[in-house]
Amino acid sequence: MSGTRFLLFTHPTVRLLQLVTVLALAMVGLQAVEIVTGPVAEPSPTNVVIRWTTDHASGSRVRLGVSKNKLDARAGAGISAEHRVVISDLKPGTRYYYSVGTARVPLATNSFTTPGLADHREPRPAQDPERRESIAAPATADTSGAGTTPPLTAPPTRKTWGHIASLQDHFDRHGSDFGARTPDDYAAQAWLFLQRARVEGLPAKRDETGVLRVFDAKTGAFAAYNRDGTTKTYFKPGRRSYFADQPGKPEDLRNTP
Repeated sequence: MSGTRFLLFTHPTVRLLQLVTVLALAMVGLQAVEIVTGPVAEPSPTNVVIRWTTDHASGSRVRLGVSKNKLDARAGAGISAEHRVVISDLKPGTRYYYSVGTARVPLATNSFTTPGLADHREPRPAQDPERRESIAAPATADTSGAGTTPPLTAPPTRKTWGHIASLQDHFDRHGSDFGARTPDDYAAQAWLFLQRARVEGLPAKRDETGVLRVFDAKTGAFAAYNRDGTTKTYFKPGRRSYFADQPGKPEDLRNTP
């Protein structure tokens, strides 16, 4: 048996195949990776979710620190083109600097500030769903003279939320921002927010991929919607400059079908 094992590792053909494999892996490692969108941070008082997209699948690595010159904490995720890294045990009300990229190469840098505990909204008492929609929906004039039109009712969640598999995660992290009791309630509020934004002409941007981002400075609510109008995310970033940092060109929603 020992002789067979010796011949297996020293046979010229096997050694050549091993060398070719190593060179192929090295060439893959040399392939350039570029960021397409992001990075974007979604902080809570003690956690943050950092997202970015690359032009092809690669490793996910975030380097983090309270000084831009000392990013001594590291976190990572799997290989993907849609990167999502969660970092916990952060300090409330603290400015953090970070870089994103592969395990070996940082590709972009940014920063975020975790909300203070006093600024973090606790879930509100449960409200009647019809009353909630009445508050959130935009009122429009009824030219028939009978008063105002009934409040809007959101379509089923499967029609308004872009990636259903992500809804529970978004609700767990951001539902309390709006007092949502269930994922469906949270998704409905996100859809109603877009309808109100169109009526009121809230600040909005659309990027090159067609993603629409909307912000309400009065309530601090921010949402992103796919090209087809379905929701990507809905939350309160905790800082007014968050919307200004997002990619895209301004769009007047009152003139958008």
